[in-house]
Amino acid sequence: MLTIIADFAARGLNGDWRAGASALLLVWALGYFLVTAWKLWAIDVREHRLPDRLVLPMYAGVGAPLFAVAFLGSNTFNDAREIAYSGMLMMGFYWMMRLASRRALGFGDVKLAGVLGMLLGFFSSTNLLWGNVLIFLFGGLWALTLVIARRANTKTHIAFGPFMLLGTALAVFFPA
Repeated sequence: MLTIIADFAARGLNGDWRAGASALLLVWALGYFLVTAWKLWAIDVREHRLPDRLVLPMYAGVGAPLFAVAFLGSNTFNDAREIAYSGMLMMGFYWMMRLASRRALGFGDVKLAGVLGMLLGFFSSTNLLWGNVLIFLFGGLWALTLVIARRANTKTHIAFGPFMLLGTALAVFFPA
């Protein structure tokens, strides 16, 4: 993401107002994501919940700037469609996991998945896959560590939001 922002900023300084505006929008989206992710991480670890008062505004604070960048570009419809489909795909996948796990995965995780999917899909559908691989890799390794240390068993609830946020952040900073 930082290289994309730098590229847009350089083009903006050379007179391309659309690129300059895109750079500012991406800085906003990234900043909003990071600040909110920090808050969500702390709450989910402490309370095992992701409050709507933080998750739902992310759709406007992160999603809207991403769509605006898509509409400022040259391939507007395809870029916007990629962002929307990625958000819906990730939210749908997490919804199915929630149903399959008999609600072991929280509804806050499902709602968060939509906005994280848009952020990951901004880069490419491959990045959507990469981000989810990281999410499940980190979550699985943490769960395995807890089981091996005998601090958890099959009935133990583990906050999954931090792994969603960590995997997404790494995929944003190191896109596929």
